[in-house]
Formats: sequence, C-alpha cells, structure tokens
Amino acid sequence: MSVHFDINKISFFGLDDWSVAVCAWRGCCLEVFSRAEHSVADCLRALEKAGIAVGKDARHPFAGARLKALSTCIASHDFGVHGKVARTRIGRWEKVHELRAYLAHGTVKASGNGVVIQHAAFDGKTEKRLPPRQLNRIEMLTILAELEEVQTHLHQQLGHIKALAAKVKPTKDSTKTNPGSSLG
Repeated sequence: MSVHFDINKISFFGLDDWSVAVCAWRGCCLEVFSRAEHSVADCLRALEKAGIAVGKDARHPFAGARLKALSTCIASHDFGVHGKVARTRIGRWEKVHELRAYLAHGTVKASGNGVVIQHAAFDGKTEKRLPPRQLNRIEMLTILAELEEVQTHLHQQLGHIKALAAKVKPTKDSTKTNPGSSLG
C-alpha cells in the first residue's frame, strides 16, 4: 500500500513543530523511493513473464543493481523510442537515487532553517563517515519535488515497456555473448 501525500499539508513555514515536519519530509522522500523500486520490480516481472531474460541482477538485494539490470535488459531489446526514453529516465532516477542512502540510513536532525543529514557507509569491514549534508527548507522542498517528478516519469515510461514486453524482439547486438548477463 502506498501513502499518497500532498506536500502542501506539511508545514515548512508555519509555526508547527519543525521536527515533525522534518520527519514527514523524510518519510515522503522514502515513499517516493519505494514507489520507484516497485515500478522497477513490476517491470522486471512483466518482462520475465513475457519470456525475456532479465539477467541475474534482476533479483539482486540492492535496488541500484536491479535498476541496472532493467536498463541492460531494455537496451538489449528493440523497444524503439520507448526503450531510449526509458533508459534516459532510468539514468535520471539513478542520479537522484544517490540521496536514498543518506535518507534511509543516515541520521536526520532538524536545524534552525532545515536539516543536517549524517550518514556512515559500511563496506563489510570498515565504517566511513560521509560528510554531512545540510539542506535548507527550500532545498528540502526542491529535492522532494524533483524526486516525485523523476519517479512519476520513470513509472509512466516503464508502463510503456511493460505494455510492449510481449511484442519485443532482441536487438541484433544482444544475440552475441554478453558476459555478466543471462542474455546470450
């Protein structure tokens, strides 16, 4: 179940408790990331159901790997202009997706005019403290609006890919052996 929200109902400039608004903003951002991940998963399932090899990373535990698997799959089939647009929108999503780790795993603290997000990354052996990100209220709203826009465009374009899945043919290049992929 998705919670759809109206950003205008979050009081970014009123006299409400700012820490509650910060939590609401973070939750809204995470909801948008979740929607995109579901769109990618739905598209991969539709492609697989249509008999298209989606690659071993289509079931990877990391969202970024699944996104790359989808992009590779789309590139190796003739979706026409819809494939090109989908790959462009995937590329845009990959750029905004970089903020996900900060929001999902970092500590978010309300500051006087925005938030400070501190994140530590773990590579399995060591911890690396990443530089804190400071966002003012306008930047917070801008980020959320951009996330929503890019996610919506991605979702819409993946709908076209799903609709074409049963009719699509592999490109000539995908008939060659492609290491690291289950396509050939």
